Amino acid sequence: MKKEDFIYASSICCSTWINGFKKPQNIPVSRILIVKLDEIGDMVNAIPVFQELKNVYPNATQTLWCKPFVKSLMEPMAAIDHIVLSTKELSGKYDLIIELRGTFESIGYALLHPPQYRLDRASVRLKNKLNKGVHPHEVLTNLQIIAPLLTEIPSKPSILLNFKKSDENIAQQFLVQNQLNRFAVFHCGARKKLRQWKESNFIQAASYLKNTHALDIIFAGDESDLPMISRMQAALDFKSYTVANIFSLAAFGALCKQAQVFLGNESGPLHIAAASGCSVLGLFGPGEPKVFYPWGAKAHFLHEVLECNPCDQINCKYPDNTCMDRISVAAVQEKLNEIIL
Repeated sequence: MKKEDFIYASSICCSTWINGFKKPQNIPVSRILIVKLDEIGDMVNAIPVFQELKNVYPNATQTLWCKPFVKSLMEPMAAIDHIVLSTKELSGKYDLIIELRGTFESIGYALLHPPQYRLDRASVRLKNKLNKGVHPHEVLTNLQIIAPLLTEIPSKPSILLNFKKSDENIAQQFLVQNQLNRFAVFHCGARKKLRQWKESNFIQAASYLKNTHALDIIFAGDESDLPMISRMQAALDFKSYTVANIFSLAAFGALCKQAQVFLGNESGPLHIAAASGCSVLGLFGPGEPKVFYPWGAKAHFLHEVLECNPCDQINCKYPDNTCMDRISVAAVQEKLNEIIL
């Protein structure tokens, strides 16, 4: 059994022990702890949960326990009252614990400090797995977790990130200093190699946007993306720009908010861009279809789904013609023409 399976089994047992035969509607709630120890895109897809909980319990305080690198993204959210990064920052008794993604540590905390009621991701994932193995989009999975508290799950929940004025100022200063007005943001990296569209393809897409739509190109990413970005910038016959390893996630989101379009692989930055209100085009390959597509009216994607999808994203059945390789530059250009503001 995998470690994740042990966590899921432990989480289900934890909720069963805490909840017993209680009904959550009968429990007065003044303090809520939401556990989301997950990655960037997963956190963005959980945003509707915070607002729905605020709608149900308008006077309750919501504390979010998350990973450090997503804190800056969540701080401006009005529905969240406190953000903690470890159990050392937790105090007092919580009436309701919502575990959107936990660990053995968070399960242990719930057992040692039992709330009146606990809802968890594991129970929902098991139910969906038993239901013909169908998993909905991650946004809807998160809402399914708190479904016992809701009259109904919203059919079209919205995701919109807010940004601090300081982060918006950082983005604006960059644009002013470089005299940028209409621009596209590119994020060409991905955690796993098989998720990455070829550098040469991104170069062609950048040239197309510059020559056809007069868009400047801004590359984004972290330290690991810097060599790749340098190669692409050197290959372009026009000046491009980069905020890679310079901007925080929040400043990056504030930059995307002003972009005409975002282009990138399946990754956390794609979901931040979509939640900023920017038109986005996400490129998908070995990942599971539908579950992690960008969310929203301005969110678009291209996905060549093969019979081997989803895979382990390490060993490719078609190494000479991967699913990412099958996304043509022409298809990307056509889609960009449709969505550019």
